[in-house]
Amino acid sequence: MPILYGVLASVGIGISDYFGRYCSRRDNPTTTVLTALMVGVFTALVLTMVVPSERIVGDIGLGAISGMTVGFALMLMYWGLAVSSTAVVSPVVAFFVAAIPLAWDIVVGVALSARVAAGVAVAIVGIVVSTISSELQGRVLVGLTLAAGSGLLFGVAMAVAGETSIESGLWPAVAQRSTAWVTLAIYASVRGLSPLLGRRLLRLGLLSGLAGTTGMAMFILGSQRGSLGPVAVASSMFPAVTAVLAVIFDDDKLRWWQWVGIVVALAGVALIAAG
Repeated sequence: MPILYGVLASVGIGISDYFGRYCSRRDNPTTTVLTALMVGVFTALVLTMVVPSERIVGDIGLGAISGMTVGFALMLMYWGLAVSSTAVVSPVVAFFVAAIPLAWDIVVGVALSARVAAGVAVAIVGIVVSTISSELQGRVLVGLTLAAGSGLLFGVAMAVAGETSIESGLWPAVAQRSTAWVTLAIYASVRGLSPLLGRRLLRLGLLSGLAGTTGMAMFILGSQRGSLGPVAVASSMFPAVTAVLAVIFDDDKLRWWQWVGIVVALAGVALIAAG
């Protein structure tokens, strides 16, 4: 059951990333994230009425700590998706989302099996292959840089949020989304950026926030009910969802080896989950 929550999280995050990419290519990535986080706060509040949730100070604090990084993680990822390629950005972010919580599991005493180690190696190979493209030229480097920064921040956020107790339910998600919005709003104010997308993109930005917060909620519920590492790995399968939507609706063109790279990276993640 916890792994199922992780899979559902990957679907929500993948859909969110597709809409986030679409909006970020037509407006500022920071504005896109702020719009998504705004509806995300209300979505998380509604979910606390559906899932039994107690206001536990320590767990709400962990949610707030994770929120301090997740807003900037989203901003860097949407920036990368806007200026580079889904094949470059998504697998790298997915790897960190899987690897950092998994590393935390190991630190606290969870043994790394041979299958998990093999999965990590396979995922790295897939990531490298997915970035090879003669058409992207200099955009590969900028995409990798933004993806690495986003992945590190995402991984930390998910490792922290994954330590909350089952009794707190989804109040950590409320704290995370609220803190992320406030933190990023301060940054946007300093930069003179709008906190809300225009009417033309507003609906898609809100859909991104709805899907992303639901995905994060699924991750939190899964990690509360099972081991953090495997749930995080299952949650990192989102690049496939984003890539398929981009090809269908945005007419993205990915070379065959990039598709192979994505599949290999996801196969590595699946091996980690199976281990």
